[in-house]
Amino acid sequence: MKSRIWNSLIYATVLTFCLALVLTPLALAFSPQNPDLVDVGITIKVNQKGFSDTRGKLFDQKNTLKIPKGQVVRITFVFDESMTSLAYGDTHQVAITGNEGWTKEAEKIWMLSRQSSITFQAGNVGETYRAYCIIDCIGMEHLNNLIIQVV
Repeated sequence: MKSRIWNSLIYATVLTFCLALVLTPLALAFSPQNPDLVDVGITIKVNQKGFSDTRGKLFDQKNTLKIPKGQVVRITFVFDESMTSLAYGDTHQVAITGNEGWTKEAEKIWMLSRQSSITFQAGNVGETYRAYCIIDCIGMEHLNNLIIQVV
């Protein structure tokens, strides 16, 4: 009887291990974090002056970030403080809040860890999201103005 229980435990362990080997790569392949499954990739610069596009144009109430409806969007926030800025040694951490009440946070960015991303699926046309820095930092008053609109 003991050998039958022992054999069953070994069989269950081997089966679990084999299933993990097969299912883990599949789960990773279909995860929204997989770069192959991201529909839109956007880079946003973050510094004490605020959020800006890759050309340096600041986002504000009139210049909003527009994303297509229903798409999986990855927004990569890049630390963009100049070496002469007082905020060069500062740290930023960006969060995005959705209309439905969800909030996603990027990892902290600073001079030694210069970028972090948030991936989410855009909703319907007309929905808006808000990105803002959640750490008390130099320029925080300018890092609360990124409005993301679904078009």
